[in-house]
Amino acid sequence: MKFLFLLMKPLLPLNDGEFSLLVRHSIDSEEEMTEAVVDAFLAAGVDVYDRPTTLAGWIDPDVFETLQWSSSRPLYLGTLIWDHYVVITPDQVAIYTAPGGES
Repeated sequence: MKFLFLLMKPLLPLNDGEFSLLVRHSIDSEEEMTEAVVDAFLAAGVDVYDRPTTLAGWIDPDVFETLQWSSSRPLYLGTLIWDHYVVITPDQVAIYTAPGGES
């Protein structure tokens, strides 16, 4: 676990005014989390199929299955995907501007 911590880079706080929201995508009860993330990027105008990497190149999709999204505790996952800051909750995927303001 210590090794994993050394590889992970902390995200900058999203409340410091440097990032603006591109899209909030509500997650359908039938939708898989990986599908919701891809759909959110498509809704934000990011062509994920034209990218040199896949979603699995940014985050292990098994993480979505491991987390207990239906627990009564507040839960969110914040990470960098396709050079955009992404915050995932059980109900939605929020995508923010890329570092430097690129979309």
